[in-house]
Amino acid sequence: MQMLQSGYRGFSLVLDLGVDRILIPLAIVLGLAGGALIGTELVRLQTPEQQLMH
Repeated sequence: MQMLQSGYRGFSLVLDLGVDRILIPLAIVLGLAGGALIGTELVRLQTPEQQLMH
């Protein structure tokens, strides 16, 4: 029984470490994608005003 408990704790630790290794790059990619989306929307909002001036 003790071997099962220690095995489960070890497996749980490996999963926790694996999740951290996936979540951090995923958060970076989502942040970059969100910034790109906001940037394109800002450019789209500013473009008609600049075309009217020319």
